[in-house]
Amino acid sequence: MRTLLFAVLAALAGTGWYWSRHPGNWKFAFTAAHAGARARLRNRRRDLRTLTKKARQAERIAKQKADRAESEYRQDIRVLEKEIKNLLAPGRGRLVKGPVGDITVYEHAVQIAGQSPAVIPLAGLKAVFRSDPAYMIDLTEPSGRTHRAKYPRRRDPDDESAPFFTSEQLSDFTLDLLNAAADEHEFQAHQKARLPRARKELEAAQANTAARDEALENFRTVCAWQKTNPRRITALADLDAERHQWKRLTGKMPPR
Repeated sequence: MRTLLFAVLAALAGTGWYWSRHPGNWKFAFTAAHAGARARLRNRRRDLRTLTKKARQAERIAKQKADRAESEYRQDIRVLEKEIKNLLAPGRGRLVKGPVGDITVYEHAVQIAGQSPAVIPLAGLKAVFRSDPAYMIDLTEPSGRTHRAKYPRRRDPDDESAPFFTSEQLSDFTLDLLNAAADEHEFQAHQKARLPRARKELEAAQANTAARDEALENFRTVCAWQKTNPRRITALADLDAERHQWKRLTGKMPPR
């Protein structure tokens, strides 16, 4: 029963829509006597619809190309801006190793926890491991300021889970610190050489608007052409003429 009801409602809705496209007395919309007039109106609509569809497709393709060119232009600029930002303010960078006791090594800095926490730039940093009278690592900045991290010589028998490092592990870790400082020295040399080049590349990327401008101008040209397309103008005029003919026949102006 419900299916039958839906079928009846759908049929009524279809009939109402068809009648709205061919307004006037029911005989103009449904009888064979006026089938020719209905066909002419339908054909004019179809012709205009086909041309409109092609116009929208052409505009859509041109818009996609313009959007893609704009996206590529902005992406090139974003990449260089991000690189310059990282060169100017690299921050701590990625984690390299740690924590080993109170010391954690990052790409561009060393972080020390404990009683005197600090973040020390790796540039020019010196690291020395000492084992007498206790295990310790001294970190000396280029200014001469020194930071010390101490480590127990023996594992705490009452706390087996507490971190413990042997002298060999701490000696190797000290080498890691020295190598990280050397890597930072290379990074700063690269930074010094790369930064002016990256800035020039950014200026060039910002000025290189040719592809973006060409794609945008093509989009505007396509849109302007579709508005003045003689075939579409003729199809629209033909449809309007047919609509007026229908109005003279029925007294009702049909929609486009």
